[in-house]
Amino acid sequence: MDALVESARQSVQTGQLQQAASLYTQLLQLDPQHPEALKFFATQALSSGQFSQSIELLQRALANSPGDASLHKNLGLAYRGRGELPEALSAFDAALQLKPDYPVALLNKGAVLEQTGRHQEALSIYLEALSLAGNIGLLAQMPKLPAGLRQLLVHAIDVVQQARAEHLKQMLAPLRMQHAAAEFTRVDHCLRMYLGQEPLTIGHPMQRPTFITFPGIPSHAWFERTDFPWLDNIESHTPEIRAELAQVLHADQGFRPFIEMPREHPGTAYWEALNYSPNWNAFFFYRDGRRFDDNCRRCPITSKLLDSLPLSRVAEHSPEVFFSVLKPGAYIPPHTGVINTRLVTHMPLIIPPDCGIRVGDETRGWKEGECIVFDDTFEHEAWNHSDQTRVVLIFDIWNPYLTNTEKQAMRIVVEEIGHFNQLHGQPDQAYTSD
Repeated sequence: MDALVESARQSVQTGQLQQAASLYTQLLQLDPQHPEALKFFATQALSSGQFSQSIELLQRALANSPGDASLHKNLGLAYRGRGELPEALSAFDAALQLKPDYPVALLNKGAVLEQTGRHQEALSIYLEALSLAGNIGLLAQMPKLPAGLRQLLVHAIDVVQQARAEHLKQMLAPLRMQHAAAEFTRVDHCLRMYLGQEPLTIGHPMQRPTFITFPGIPSHAWFERTDFPWLDNIESHTPEIRAELAQVLHADQGFRPFIEMPREHPGTAYWEALNYSPNWNAFFFYRDGRRFDDNCRRCPITSKLLDSLPLSRVAEHSPEVFFSVLKPGAYIPPHTGVINTRLVTHMPLIIPPDCGIRVGDETRGWKEGECIVFDDTFEHEAWNHSDQTRVVLIFDIWNPYLTNTEKQAMRIVVEEIGHFNQLHGQPDQAYTSD
């Protein structure tokens, strides 16, 4: 029987369905309750719209294999095809109880909830399904997916984006009432691109924001000092900042690895060398917009100076402010930031030889006490090839090419995208600097 099963499977894999049907028929003659054979014929019946026959075959298969999530999912599809939505919902729930990370079951559950008028529940399920589909690479493979699954994903994306657009419209309305419509031209263009209503336009091939692209501002990897007249003041306090750094380095308290990525995250393999590693440590003043009060108290001069700067302040997102400690031999691989409305400033404090940073197609070193500013949505990497520790004070600032109205609008946009996701039980998108 094992040889017969293997031959049937190979026939299915090579698209020889008639031969597979013949082989699975032989299996059912030997074992009328053979789950795999029943599943094959149930799937064939489902594909041809014979929903009642499919349901009968799937129920027989489930009697012997109740732990097969795909059987429950197919049963849900058959019930949905026959218009029995409560039964379909129960079947999809059974599949998800066995396999919570089952995007096809989630997408179909969302569709059933939408059909029954439970739109908010459907929206939450669609968000969950799309988050999972993104994590496992389904969204990147959209053109190659089966037509039915592709249609489900496209519909889910459309529902979510429409709801997100309406939410952002409502949240921006009070600010719009205070300013002329022309002040929102670039903001509206940004939103249309983010929501998929217009093609994404990027100013430079090495610039790849992973979250939001703001249009109509210069695409510079590196920025000139003349854009930031306040740099001279903070640089004049380099000795005091370095003295406070020396104290915290000596105490060796308050530091944590900069990369702390959940093991199940799809990007874990890329960051494996630095994930939870002290080779790249951080002493945070702010992270995701949250102030580290104890650390700020330990460095009062640094903290006061930082709070006088035009930091990019977005609740639960930014600024990101920290002493970045790169141990001897450590290497930060090429990557890109999330949004070009903010820039990253490095204030070099301890710079051994053989340390450097590349942003875009230009490599630079650091000089102690002289700040550099760059757009981290350009691909960048950094290294410490010396046998000593390198330390840089890093902080987020607003891109100077945004108007005050645009800064206010983008703060609302980023905050409310996060609130929208949280409202529907989804994690917020990363918004960090390095």
